Amino acid sequence: MSDKELRSYILRIAGHQQQQQQKLQAVATRGSHLGAGLYPTKPDDPAVTIQTSKTYHEFACDCTDVAVVYGNYFDFDQLTPNKITDKAAIEYPMGSTTRTEVFGPNGSREMVIEPGGLVESIGTGIRGKKGDGFYVYTGVSVPEGGKFPRGQVAYSSRGEGLKNADIVDSGTTDTHGQFVHHPVAIIGRPKEPTPAVLFVGDSIAGGAQDNPQDRGFLALALGKEIPWIRIAKGNESVYGFSGTACRFRMRLAKYCTHSVIHYGTNDFLNKNLAQFQTDLIALLQLLSDYGLKNYVCTIPPRTVSKTDMSPVNPAFAMNGDVMKANEWLLSNPRPDLIAGVFDTAKVLRNPDKPAEWDPAVLGSDGIHPGAVGHARMAAQIDLSKFKM
Repeated sequence: MSDKELRSYILRIAGHQQQQQQKLQAVATRGSHLGAGLYPTKPDDPAVTIQTSKTYHEFACDCTDVAVVYGNYFDFDQLTPNKITDKAAIEYPMGSTTRTEVFGPNGSREMVIEPGGLVESIGTGIRGKKGDGFYVYTGVSVPEGGKFPRGQVAYSSRGEGLKNADIVDSGTTDTHGQFVHHPVAIIGRPKEPTPAVLFVGDSIAGGAQDNPQDRGFLALALGKEIPWIRIAKGNESVYGFSGTACRFRMRLAKYCTHSVIHYGTNDFLNKNLAQFQTDLIALLQLLSDYGLKNYVCTIPPRTVSKTDMSPVNPAFAMNGDVMKANEWLLSNPRPDLIAGVFDTAKVLRNPDKPAEWDPAVLGSDGIHPGAVGHARMAAQIDLSKFKM
């Protein structure tokens, strides 16, 4: 073998090994934070010791070694008071009469998760095709008197649902329209280098008042093109996403390559511009330490109500701290930490009265955009920025 042939052989082997060693990352949609509290929530809620949810997802790349990740924490990374046991199966292709069993890291179908714990299943052997939909059946069981964390709503329009029984491997749901327990991430090995986006932010990043309300502008923008994991939480501020309040969610950053951040509407209720800048830089540094390439969204208006367009406080007024913060963001003050800025707020403001909402985009209050607003924001997300 000549030197030229030897070098060619070594390069082929190295390329094959690199492909074989492609790291596990998000490969599908709707891996989401368990941010809807615990069940039972009220003393008079019926006791439930086992519940199965059926949730819809889509592969956003061709991939192998598909696996699921579950967590036992909720809201602002608070500990569930008891251990839970998760059991799962995947219906793929959709309509299959048999479901693919999911096994935990110790080879058991039952994945016991201590409070605060995170469990990554072993690969299921499923090979996903970009654009294909699939269902994940998640059975969660708790001790007598125990609670379990919930996140997204199971909507019948997506074929989702739940049942207070073990129907993971067979059986149908009988209820829908409620918050359910589900995977916090769906991971695998993409066949080609593929971006994966971590959604970090507040209720707007979480999809509040979109239709459906758990979609939101980022999921709408990425569609089936780019996998994602959402760790956004309603009522959260950038200064709130720190320390123990993000200790569990940040473990999911390793499955992503990029982040998109939407904060500010809650920060400026009680923080000034300098404090926001300091807090945002700290968050960007944290995400960068995890190897993420970060994009930031501008901050929308916040008014007293849908009908009263008065700014909720002076920070949101014309030329107030919010507008100054947006100018600061658009100037990209830290290119070492900020890969770019999406001016999502621009398309939500009344062009004649920029401190107010454009009435066409507003949801049911003075805080959140509605479906039209989310669609406009989605159009501001340039997917070419996420190329590998």
